[in-house]
Amino acid sequence: MARIAIPVSTIIRGGLTPPSQTDADATNDHYIASNDGRIFIEIVSSDASTQTVTVETPVTYDSLAVEDLEISIPAGATRLSGPFPMNSFNQSDQSIYLNPSVSTTLKFRAYKLP
Repeated sequence: MARIAIPVSTIIRGGLTPPSQTDADATNDHYIASNDGRIFIEIVSSDASTQTVTVETPVTYDSLAVEDLEISIPAGATRLSGPFPMNSFNQSDQSIYLNPSVSTTLKFRAYKLP
């Protein structure tokens, strides 16, 4: 199956109305296109338990794989994470891959600094 896109909203000086949230899909996972190193994500949990989102790191240094970033979101909490350096997190198409542990009880928003 194809990964589900999380749209990116650029923050502006005059203020940005928060965009719609993207529901987590643990079956198909997610991506954020065109990472330029100035993107961060908001993860909102309505789950009764702590959940995780794994951000893949597709690189190796000196033949050692870089461990994926695992973001822990406590029950009912919100977490902000980022930015994501291009040389550590970008896939071959310049996107970031995010893999939530559950569907629907996690929600995403992605923002970009101008």
